[in-house]
Amino acid sequence: MKKIWLPVLAASFLLAACGTEKAEVKKEETKQDVAASDTEAKDKTKQVASLVDPRLQEPKEGTMCEMCNMKVYLKDEDMGEFSTQAIKEDGTVAFYDDIGCLVNAEVANNEKNEKFVRDHITKDWVKVEDVTIVKTDLKSPMNWGYIYFTNKADADKYIADKPTAHVEELQKIKDDALERRNKKMKEKAEKEAKGESDSMHMEEKNHDGQSH
Repeated sequence: MKKIWLPVLAASFLLAACGTEKAEVKKEETKQDVAASDTEAKDKTKQVASLVDPRLQEPKEGTMCEMCNMKVYLKDEDMGEFSTQAIKEDGTVAFYDDIGCLVNAEVANNEKNEKFVRDHITKDWVKVEDVTIVKTDLKSPMNWGYIYFTNKADADKYIADKPTAHVEELQKIKDDALERRNKKMKEKAEKEAKGESDSMHMEEKNHDGQSH
């Protein structure tokens, strides 16, 4: 009886060992796939970052937004990640305090600019067309609240941790910025018209008073 059971036991041990070995191989392959995916993502981030124009600059202390004349925050300041810049067709650089001013500058000045924002992770400049734009509840200089991710995986992670955050398209921001600008221009025109009307009324009143 012992001789009969020995081969059976040996075969069982061999099968178990084989199964364990296959499981370990599969686990190792999964780790390698994840590592390869992470490496690919990092390489892609580096590749996009390497495309950034070498003409890009950093704002200085006291730099003001070309559109609204408000402060442009520096890279290491609390709201520095919201600062943006553009390289114009003539090669000059302009800084803006928030993305709304960046996109509206083209409309206001009839320009076609290369537009750059800061990556949320590295704070480096990246073309706005190359990032995933995320709408947040964060306070930005002009209350747009957008942050930018070169690596979409970073954006997905941020959104997973922040239920109110969501991805936004650049065109939607352009449309909203233009609508806000048109509203502001209309209010300004109405205010100026009212001021002129009040001024004329005062002149007429003074003239009538002098006549008597």
